[in-house]
Amino acid sequence: MRRWIDRRVRERVALIENSPARRVWTGRRNRRRLVIAGGAALLVLWAGLVVIVRFAPSDLARNVYLSMFALAVAVLVPVYGWLTLATKGVTTIPAEYLDERQRGEQQRAYTGAHTLTTVVLAVLVVLAGLWSTGGRLTLDVPTALLLPLALTLLATHYTLPLLLEGWRLPDPPPDEDD
Repeated sequence: MRRWIDRRVRERVALIENSPARRVWTGRRNRRRLVIAGGAALLVLWAGLVVIVRFAPSDLARNVYLSMFALAVAVLVPVYGWLTLATKGVTTIPAEYLDERQRGEQQRAYTGAHTLTTVVLAVLVVLAGLWSTGGRLTLDVPTALLLPLALTLLATHYTLPLLLEGWRLPDPPPDEDD
């Protein structure tokens, strides 16, 4: 089993290193454009939750949320792939296959994403507290909100390290043949 994992990781590293698309996205300006697009897609997912809270249960809430979800996924999938190429897979490759500098970058990205996710969860707790004001200790939450909230939290948790790494990573050194 271990040899199979090693082979798969080495194939992924080779694919990332030899991808012609990587050159397009390695510059800071292009990476930051991708990060902004990815962040906007995450905001669309979070805005979809507001639509559900405001209009659920209704066909309007479902249709608007599904449209917003499809748009966000259509943006996030290529952005995630291109940022993975641009960052040389630092957040997607296990630490044991990275050099010391890349491990440091990976740790910084995970630490920053953990902090941001903690802030998001704290804001959700405050909003839940505000939502339940009036002396009640219960929340009237539309059940239509539960699955989209879980999907949005998962997407946020999964993509934040890559978005942070894409934003922070310095420009690569120029090639010797340029």
